[in-house]
Amino acid sequence: MTSPWVARLGPVADPRVRVVCVPQAGGGTATFRPLSGELPRDIDLLALRLPGRETRRREAPLRRMDDLVDTLLLELDRYKDLPLALFGYCSGAYLMIELARAMVRTGRPAPARLFACGACGPATVDRGRGVHAMPDAEFKDYLGQFNVTPPAILGDPALFGMFEPAIRADFEVFETAPFAPGPPLDVPVTAIAGRDDAGVPFEEVLEWREHTSRAFTLRVLPGSHDFFTANLRALGAAMASDLKCDLKEG
Repeated sequence: MTSPWVARLGPVADPRVRVVCVPQAGGGTATFRPLSGELPRDIDLLALRLPGRETRRREAPLRRMDDLVDTLLLELDRYKDLPLALFGYCSGAYLMIELARAMVRTGRPAPARLFACGACGPATVDRGRGVHAMPDAEFKDYLGQFNVTPPAILGDPALFGMFEPAIRADFEVFETAPFAPGPPLDVPVTAIAGRDDAGVPFEEVLEWREHTSRAFTLRVLPGSHDFFTANLRALGAAMASDLKCDLKEG
């Protein structure tokens, strides 16, 4: 199974479950590749590669939630032979939950689990900041203040220029897609937060529990908004533990 939209991140042996990672604003598969080494070999780790980044850098990024969801539904149909979990990092969590809702709404198998990492709940996140339309200086200040984009990228004008269109597009995707109330999903949810993440208040992380009728798990790891990269081993162990429970229940 090959697709420009989905990349396999590591070797697997007799996989029992797949996890599809949805990247942060402007991110790609590289964000999640180190995580593959912290997961058991029976977990097949995949990541979305959206237009406008990595090998698809010359393609225009998509800017509307519906366009992304409709396309990804068809792409993920290739992977229905195993239980499929979704892992949404930062703003990727909002695409993740819309994709999960669409999977259920269209009669596809529901995700095995949702992992919301470094993200406020979808009903509480501030979609009115207009980050995607900020002037350049304000935009870079925002990305730096909340650790959305690494300093090495922000500090290099040429490098930032390569990432900026995709970052703005990804903010536009969720800022222009109001979250519609709906019944909770029959899907377990794990919310993962950084203990010192000033941009993702703890009480807003807890809002994820309103979107599941199954088990809700909260995991808090050391660090601020960039806690993901500093806690790969703990993150991998937590994911493996939750997925193992899901497979037993299934």
